Amino acid sequence: MLETYRGIPHLLDIWLVLTGMALPVALSSLRRPGALAPRLAAFGMPAAFALVLAATLSPTPHRISSVVGQCGTHLATTGGLTSEQGLLNVLLFIPAAGLLALASGRPGDGIAAGIGLSASVEAVQALIPQLGRSCQLHDLIANTAGAFCGVGVVVGVQSIARRSHLVPSPYVVEHAAMVVVRPRTLARHLRPAPVAAKSSNGLRPMVRVR
Repeated sequence: MLETYRGIPHLLDIWLVLTGMALPVALSSLRRPGALAPRLAAFGMPAAFALVLAATLSPTPHRISSVVGQCGTHLATTGGLTSEQGLLNVLLFIPAAGLLALASGRPGDGIAAGIGLSASVEAVQALIPQLGRSCQLHDLIANTAGAFCGVGVVVGVQSIARRSHLVPSPYVVEHAAMVVVRPRTLARHLRPAPVAAKSSNGLRPMVRVR
């Protein structure tokens, strides 16, 4: 369950701490070889995932009296996709899934990570009621929808960029890097003739060879 910002004390502090812990990983991603866009996406990815963890696993003042390991399956309850909380659950997973898809170059990675992370969060919320969170099926659906939206945005932007020739296709890059070397014609040089016998006047005749 994702609460609003007012219901999560020290949300910003927890997010900054988690982001700072992942800062070395983010900085190392900028040094890896490759295009600039995937490296920038990898740089911002730890902060996006830290926001998900801070917003979904930070303790709240609420007291949930649910049984350990129980997860609600009522899709019509408060917090569905049509509520403010459901919209926040969708928006929360858009940056994380989108940045992961851009960094790895595989859209499936962003979707799989979004679903896996959401399922893990809901499991932790069900197993630790002391967090003041409740496991709900509609939260998993909302998070999955956010992952699909984030990956869809990345794929759409990349497709538009390719059509606008902002990102050259691999065929163009490959053939633009080819260097055609033409064979040069051999120049004619004057070479001395082999040593010949001296003539009667004592001079060696030179033969011009072309």
